[in-house]
Amino acid sequence: MRFACETFFDITATGIVGHFKSSRVPFRDQFNQLIEDERSWNFSRNQQRNWETITQLIGMRSQIFELSSPEKKDDIWYFEFAVETPGVFGPLEDPFRDLKNDCDTVPMLVELSNKKDLSDVIVTSGDKQNVWFRQLE
Repeated sequence: MRFACETFFDITATGIVGHFKSSRVPFRDQFNQLIEDERSWNFSRNQQRNWETITQLIGMRSQIFELSSPEKKDDIWYFEFAVETPGVFGPLEDPFRDLKNDCDTVPMLVELSNKKDLSDVIVTSGDKQNVWFRQLE
């Protein structure tokens, strides 16, 4: 089963997964951002942290496969993923109930490329919602 996730959080997949190492700069991360100092390293690392957080939350209930890289359009990041088990995220009448409960109020990093008035936690419902899930097939 294929799904999509949309979010206002900057979940750019940069590939920066470790602590700053001055011997490695300058270089470009996987998103082609120039990493030339500790500030740019930490910015890129925090984008990656948000990506890791959202994929780990999804992966708590099922093994993720066919995971696409997140893409940004306007102020929204979008990615697709698949899981093998139907109904793993909730019952038929509310197919994302459990996933939304897992994600709700989990902290995210916000001083990145996202909207400046964004909450620093995931909100999965209501007028301040900042993460959406939907089934593609």
